[in-house]
Amino acid sequence: MKIALLGATGMLGAKIIEVFKAQHQELLTPSHSEVDLNQPHTLEKFFQTQSFDALVNCAAFTRVDACEEPAKFSMALNVNGTAVGWLAKFCKKTGRILVHYSTDYVFDGKKEEPYLEADPAAPINTYGRTKSQGEKLLFTENPHFYLVRSSWVYGPKGRNFVDTMVGLFKTRSRVEVVDDQVGGPTYTGDLAQFTWDLLSRKAPSGAYHFANSGYVSWYGFAKEIQKQTGLNRCEVVRVPSDRVFRPAERPANSRFDLTKATQALGQAPRPWQEALKDYLTKELQIEAA
Repeated sequence: MKIALLGATGMLGAKIIEVFKAQHQELLTPSHSEVDLNQPHTLEKFFQTQSFDALVNCAAFTRVDACEEPAKFSMALNVNGTAVGWLAKFCKKTGRILVHYSTDYVFDGKKEEPYLEADPAAPINTYGRTKSQGEKLLFTENPHFYLVRSSWVYGPKGRNFVDTMVGLFKTRSRVEVVDDQVGGPTYTGDLAQFTWDLLSRKAPSGAYHFANSGYVSWYGFAKEIQKQTGLNRCEVVRVPSDRVFRPAERPANSRFDLTKATQALGQAPRPWQEALKDYLTKELQIEAA
């Protein structure tokens, strides 16, 4: 299978390259100058001139708080929304598979139970609205697609909660972390492997929720990072989310129902604690405490 990958230099894209190369897959990784999501004609030219079987779109505007700035909104909507419609249109027209990633932020977090793939989107921040728009356009075009929603993503080659906490534990005596938002951490290595599993197993087209198994609050996540790293000099204090100002509101419930992903894999995703340990020891080279 020949794969075209957009966003190859990002946090998820880098892991897609690693996992797919391990499976001896041929990868096309066009530069921004070759494929610009703000310029639909570059997308059309790429589809017309390049040979590939599936397109994996890891390109996104992921700076959640920056999306609230009027100056950044247009770019975020183009990349996260409008461009997804063009990718879906070209994939449908040329018979290619499209893999696209979305987020727990398309939901309002008010549901009592974990979110199902079919639950209606109701984003509460601008980033979520731009991603929801991309989903709507994808569903409208309806090519052969895999829409993979993930939550609380971390991995090498990008800013993420795990790296931030490790840095703070080394330099601060006290850190406040919210305890009233709950979700499932997602390691990019496992998300990339899930992507390969969907493609290689020819799973049914549609939306899938993926995260590592189990749920935790941001506070609980921070405490587990501290436990596994042994960086115990820093006091981790739980606080309500209204104590921490952020321009973009976050959903209180980011839990996903992983039944569909489990069926596609033949087994449940591994626990988030196990995935975290792999990341800390193998990627950050931190010895287990």
